[in-house]
Amino acid sequence: MALIIIAVMLSGCVMNGSTSAPSTPPQVTPTQTSVVIVENEEEIPVPVLESPTVTTPVVTPEPAIPPVAELEIGKNKQSYPYTTRSQSQFLYFDTYSGVNTYLQERYPDRPTDFYNVSTLEGYYREYVNDPVQKVYLDDLIENIHDRSDLPQERARIAVSLIQHIPYKVTTRTYYPYEVLSYNSGKCEDKSILAAYVLSQMGYGTALLLYYPEHHMALGLKCPKKFSINNSGYCFVETTTPTIMTFNNGTYTGVGRLKSQPEIIRISEGNSFEQMEEEYTDAQALDMVMRGAVFNSSGIYLDTINYNQISYLNKKYGLFESGSSSSG
Repeated sequence: MALIIIAVMLSGCVMNGSTSAPSTPPQVTPTQTSVVIVENEEEIPVPVLESPTVTTPVVTPEPAIPPVAELEIGKNKQSYPYTTRSQSQFLYFDTYSGVNTYLQERYPDRPTDFYNVSTLEGYYREYVNDPVQKVYLDDLIENIHDRSDLPQERARIAVSLIQHIPYKVTTRTYYPYEVLSYNSGKCEDKSILAAYVLSQMGYGTALLLYYPEHHMALGLKCPKKFSINNSGYCFVETTTPTIMTFNNGTYTGVGRLKSQPEIIRISEGNSFEQMEEEYTDAQALDMVMRGAVFNSSGIYLDTINYNQISYLNKKYGLFESGSSSSG
């Protein structure tokens, strides 16, 4: 038996035009301070009090929020596929080009020191804290809530939906709303969207930034035994449908992720305690892939592994697939 799997696992989607982290950190020269001790001073001069100089900080005015009539122009009804529990469905959501225009005018400057995690935390939080964006994304989250009464199932729907949004290299970082509106995004864009949606559902989230591979994934707060490097955050790929905690995929031009990720915390919140099911399935997927035979036509599996991956494919909507008989 053979299973031909078409799965695009892409890299190079963070920091367009940048290179890997510098081999040595920049040298910082400490400020030197002199202290003079005067002994047996006969006269103590009377200090002359001067009015302190008050410096008024320069405040950059926030762009005005347009009226609703300007935001809600260019309405477009979108449909987003997702798969959970072997059930494939669509979620429908209206987007507006007026909201995109508003967000593009607020696009923050990229930090000059892209290797400083403390700088990046503020940078990425700008993407998830816009008040206008929140109003419209609340509708999406409410639609997801209507699909299940169980918090963990809502999270699974959100992850699958975002994974199924087509991957596309973008010239700048998209806001979460823009990913939905354009129905596309690179790993950075889609990971920020996932962090936003799951944080609004009450979960602790982070961005996992792999500098050498130029890749980003979602970090979802979870039990440490299932987490990446015992960090308390589970690895969640966002560029393509796969199983939460599975991190042994092959990325174009990079291979497997080998570096230790920088953890950029986005929100505090609850832990996804029900991760054992995904972790077990991810381990099964890894075993199948390790036993597969790769060639230019696809991935060839024995009967046992074929049946296993067919089950996982149906449960999570992993691949566009077809089957054929091997000679």
